[in-house]
Amino acid sequence: MTLQYIPLRLAPDLVERLDGIAAKQTKSRAQVMRDGLQFFAQRHAIISEAEFRRLLSDEFIFLALDTIIQTQHGDVYRDLLDEAARRARDLRG
Repeated sequence: MTLQYIPLRLAPDLVERLDGIAAKQTKSRAQVMRDGLQFFAQRHAIISEAEFRRLLSDEFIFLALDTIIQTQHGDVYRDLLDEAARRARDLRG
């Protein structure tokens, strides 16, 4: 497969994140970008009606739980959000 050259300007913080991913995966920055764009294109092309309904249901459940926790357990709401953010950062690396 012959690759085509496409010039692309990115924000410095995004370049730093791409370089971090590339270092962790021992790939080039360009390969990380190709992988990411390939994933995006495939994911965007295959979202089915069933997936959309599942995503809609998930979002509804998240919003409903958020509302319930915020209104009925407001004293721990901020702590729960902070812990969720910490865990998400740990998973992301």
